[in-house]
Amino acid sequence: MCNYAKSRRGGLGRAALTRLRQLAAAENRLVGNLIRASGPPAIPDARPECEVDACLDAIVAGTIQDSMPERHDPIQLVLPTVQARNLGDDALVDLYYKNFHKLHPLVLPRRHMLRLYQDPDSQPRLEPLVAVMRLIGHLYGFREWSCLLQDAVKGCFSQALQTDPFMVQCRVLYSIALFWYGHKNEAKDEMEIAARLAIGLEMFRRQFATEQGGEDFVLRECWRRTWWMLYIVNGYYAGTVGTLEFAVIEVEATVELPCEEFEYESGEIPEPKTLEEFDCREFSLSNTSFSSFAYLIGAARCVASAAPMAMGITPEDASLHVIHTADSILDGWLLLLPSGRKQIMDKSGEIDELMFQANLLIHV
Repeated sequence: MCNYAKSRRGGLGRAALTRLRQLAAAENRLVGNLIRASGPPAIPDARPECEVDACLDAIVAGTIQDSMPERHDPIQLVLPTVQARNLGDDALVDLYYKNFHKLHPLVLPRRHMLRLYQDPDSQPRLEPLVAVMRLIGHLYGFREWSCLLQDAVKGCFSQALQTDPFMVQCRVLYSIALFWYGHKNEAKDEMEIAARLAIGLEMFRRQFATEQGGEDFVLRECWRRTWWMLYIVNGYYAGTVGTLEFAVIEVEATVELPCEEFEYESGEIPEPKTLEEFDCREFSLSNTSFSSFAYLIGAARCVASAAPMAMGITPEDASLHVIHTADSILDGWLLLLPSGRKQIMDKSGEIDELMFQANLLIHV
């Protein structure tokens, strides 16, 4: 008699698969009702092509086991937070912070976000942001687009005060998610709206963080990061699609530089350093250190200066002078990089994600 070992791929029996499909159907009905209850009446129901059948098939095939949270029913992951108002127990927000936040750390750190979300006056302002964070968290959890969560984002956007500074964060993050999934035209539109709003609010001014953050130093830091992440992602788009449409490149920003990530997460925000200090770091007599975020900003500014020259060169008018000028801009960033920033991976194997992005900008 032949004995076959039980499959380790995580396959499901018919009964289990039937149960998952029942949960998925219940999810579509329940989430649709909740979205209608929390958003404008015109929000449509889930579209058939965006049902979770594909996700269930992927789970059965064992293709997304690494990123799926263990022992979570699909219905538990997709329930909007607007019902329970308990952001700390939201699995999709948790996925956002665990996977995405360290790559683009512009929103408030988790515990500070939870604290602000408990404020009845702040909660309505944060709903659009939470909706986008949940959409991004879903991408990490299920590796597929969710039309239900996208509809929730659009519903929150339509109800939000369009001049709220948090909407800059919302649109930058939503743009990244759209770009990530190949919706480049929509991503560009969202980024253009974010840039116009940020410029209209004068978010690039040093005083903006103080005016909008008040005595909350973490929130002040959050606003500084919002402007600079807008600047950086604009640069990413300009380079990726091969155009020079860099909406914020001409803005003369005086906003100060972000602090270290551990300082941001802890809430112990030091006196921020200025762009002028960063640009004059080679002449500084003191051993002034700058954050990884600051070096990423520096890399983005170098590329913004060098790219127009490099991309404008044709075989007929190419000159060594133009090429050397572009090279010198990029080389300057590398030469002024402290030894402690040259290794993007520490001894424990932890990667400095912001320095990794900075090096990609300089070398690619």
